Amino acid sequence: MLNLRRLLAILILIAVLFLGTVIWRHLQQLGPKDLLEALPQQVDLALEQLHYTQTEEGRRRWTLDADKAEYRRQQGQAALETVQLTLYEAGRLGPVRLQADQGLLDQEERQVEVWGNVVIKTERGEQLYTERLHYDDQQRRLSTDGPVRLLSDRMELTGIGMQIDLEREQLLIKKDVWMLLLPAERERKRDE
Repeated sequence: MLNLRRLLAILILIAVLFLGTVIWRHLQQLGPKDLLEALPQQVDLALEQLHYTQTEEGRRRWTLDADKAEYRRQQGQAALETVQLTLYEAGRLGPVRLQADQGLLDQEERQVEVWGNVVIKTERGEQLYTERLHYDDQQRRLSTDGPVRLLSDRMELTGIGMQIDLEREQLLIKKDVWMLLLPAERERKRDE
């Protein structure tokens, strides 16, 4: 019985080594041209773990992180997966952190479009939820035409369509606005 187990273990080990050798030799035969053909069409550069910081006059404006990016030179855009965007110099909000499932970076226009489970969080604890959001760095403006939900310690706000002007520190909800405002006393009781 013991010899049968050893024989079976040796046969499995030989099979694994043989399979590993076949796979390794196949990968060695692929040249650079074959590897490039593995890229999706229209993609000039594919990256994993992208970290990009936009600066102006030596100061960070925003930082973009993505698990995966596919750059298309002709359009000047990068398609992004698992996006995190940090906006600096957002006034009293402090750094604003955004995350989304997917996005599109237009580096020349300095704009980012994100979609899929979009969440924005501020240092003060506010949270904003939507499905699609556009960031225009030249105007320092976040916007969406879709439904939004904003939560803070003392407020819950929902509506359709939104603009946040980071320079002026203004928020505009375009229509179907609903808001629940909690009194300061109730807020304190919740914290205790």
